[in-house]
Amino acid sequence: MAAIETKERLGRSLGFFSTFAIGTGTMIGAGIFILPGIAFTNAGAGAILSFLIGGIISIATAISMAELATGMPKAGGSYYYISRTMGAAFGAIIGLGSWFGLIFKGSFALIGLAEYFQVFYPSSLYFVAAFSGFVLLIINYRGAKSSGSLQNISIILLLIILAIFLAEVFLFVEPRNFISTTPNSATSYGPASILTTTGVIFISYLGLAELAAISEEVKNPSKNLPRAFIASAVVVTIFYVLIMMAVVGVSGIYAGAVTITPLADIANLIYGEIGSTLIVFAALLATLSTANGAILSSSRFPFAMSRDALMPQWFVRIHKKYDTPYNSILVTGIIMILLLFLFDIQQLARLGGAFNILIFVLLNLAVIILRKRTLPEYEPTFRDPFFPFTQIIGIAGSLILLPLLGVLPLLFAVSLIALGVWWHWFYGKGKATPGYTLFDLLENNLGSPVIKPESGVKVLVPISNVKHQRDLLRLADCLGDEIVGLHVIKVPDQTALKFAQEAFHEKKIEMDSHFKEEFEKYPAILGHKRKYITAFDHSVSNSIIEQAEMENVDLVIMGWHESNRFQYSLGDVTNDVLSSLKRHIVLLKGYLSSKTNKIVVAYNGKDNSVYGLHLAKKLALNTGAKIEIITIVSPDEDTERKKEIAEKLQAISSNEELISITFKVLERYSVDDTILEASNDSDLTIVGDSSQRFKISFLGTLPQRIARHSKNPVLVVKMSKPISKQNITYTVRKFFYNAYVKISRASKKVFKS
Repeated sequence: MAAIETKERLGRSLGFFSTFAIGTGTMIGAGIFILPGIAFTNAGAGAILSFLIGGIISIATAISMAELATGMPKAGGSYYYISRTMGAAFGAIIGLGSWFGLIFKGSFALIGLAEYFQVFYPSSLYFVAAFSGFVLLIINYRGAKSSGSLQNISIILLLIILAIFLAEVFLFVEPRNFISTTPNSATSYGPASILTTTGVIFISYLGLAELAAISEEVKNPSKNLPRAFIASAVVVTIFYVLIMMAVVGVSGIYAGAVTITPLADIANLIYGEIGSTLIVFAALLATLSTANGAILSSSRFPFAMSRDALMPQWFVRIHKKYDTPYNSILVTGIIMILLLFLFDIQQLARLGGAFNILIFVLLNLAVIILRKRTLPEYEPTFRDPFFPFTQIIGIAGSLILLPLLGVLPLLFAVSLIALGVWWHWFYGKGKATPGYTLFDLLENNLGSPVIKPESGVKVLVPISNVKHQRDLLRLADCLGDEIVGLHVIKVPDQTALKFAQEAFHEKKIEMDSHFKEEFEKYPAILGHKRKYITAFDHSVSNSIIEQAEMENVDLVIMGWHESNRFQYSLGDVTNDVLSSLKRHIVLLKGYLSSKTNKIVVAYNGKDNSVYGLHLAKKLALNTGAKIEIITIVSPDEDTERKKEIAEKLQAISSNEELISITFKVLERYSVDDTILEASNDSDLTIVGDSSQRFKISFLGTLPQRIARHSKNPVLVVKMSKPISKQNITYTVRKFFYNAYVKISRASKKVFKS
């Protein structure tokens, strides 16, 4: 019987209105009842502009998120978009930032709930807030079914109550109050106050990022997601601006509007006790809903991060009885309650706003990056028609607000970035998904490294050591199709290069003639093209780098210097070349035997080892050598991971018909010692350099140790990365060198005149 094909699918049950209601509910919640009073105190009538500016930034970000959501409609929302666009390190930052932002928003809502509860019954503010948080924690821990439905019911009641409130309050608005911009005077607040207040109220729009997390459950996402994102942001902005206008409009007849509960106080003035009770009920419903939503969603970001190996599975462990992610809920709820006693309500708003700003910046930036670079899985059905102006508004507007929030929120944002980077390095490095970084995406190099086809490879061989010359040329013949030999004649700084060149032709330097003769008589494989260059330069390393650029070579082959006392030294020239060369490079330490029978390749799946294996295959084809691939894994590594590595190596080995390739997966704690042990039984060992872009040393410690201690020859492979320390150094050096040349020429002209 034929095999039965089985599939699993996630149900898409959310239409436009359901998605819109979720987005609106997560944003309009507690903020609309608490923040107008705080905003009016800080900016007077200018607070209307604060909410409008915040809304414009949020609408711009909503448009960006609509494009991201239709391009990657996956669970995880903002975390998924950022991690797939910028790599796992940024994923750690955005995941922790979204989680902490949610926690701060929950604490903010609990304080607001306690403030409105006092209108009913005066009591301890922190006791009510902490008790409410504890109750919500228990409800979500036990997985009460009503927990989720509370969100949908509350938003409908909320919008109805607010609409009735606005319709009545606007009858009492006095236009002159929009000119008097402070609670009890005509003193104006400046633009700085308005922008600072925008940062304070920015926590209101945090829910926009949460909406993206349900994109996998939305019907017809190509249409419903963009509509829901943009409609939610627009409607919430309109409501916030109208509420703020109402607060300002009646402030002249009721100074109490500057309290934390302005809507209840205004309702009491217009409707009496019944109106006040209705608004307080709505406020309690909204703040309760917001705090509950924070805990309800607490597993979302830890779950997405744990799925990508950025968070321990402990965080998303499911309770055997209640089927809830109880550890995530406990951690979120406990931190939320503790924050009540550490910060006041305005500090909570500022800190939550700082996290929200960081999220908005990265989301808008992600759209710009993905428009310029290719991510295979990114195929948006909705594209922002105003690109890139929308993203510029979102990024610039957000960044302007961040420093205005104060030292503590700015410090928290910077600390979060540092924590995310550290956490990725400490916990997720080497295993987190995705395996690429932002720089890989910017280089359009997400898969295997770009390796030039078998034909047309141009190799440069700088010749400075007679003993090494034959080995380097032999490697060049095996690895390249066109060989460029380069001998640099170093000229003293005091001597003009042109003069040195003329003197060379007169004296015909013996050493250079010897190099050229050796180069010309050395046999080429299959008639490879050959070119010999004699360069005159004040700097040998500068000449190598310059000639590599002028000749547009693909690979530079250099020799590792002889023993310097008790250790092998790269030498100043090699160090300079490594620090600035924008081409692939291999370094040969030791001398090749007359016959190469066995090549050992240390392989870890990263760029340099992949390229090293590629070069080993070319060598094997031209020498008849056998290749042995060795991969070292820790004995503590997961069994499934070991099996996966073995399967990949098996696939690599079986793909070649003309070359004999075997492999070994060795379980050892010491990678260095294992490679050294294997090198003793080979004619040549190929080791890839560290794949780190911005490491301090020019070569990683592992290839240096292997090369220095191996008894047999070692070839160290280092691929060029366009975005790296080496290329940045090269660019800076070139800038200063060009500046020096221009200044020198100008000074000579001045001197002559």
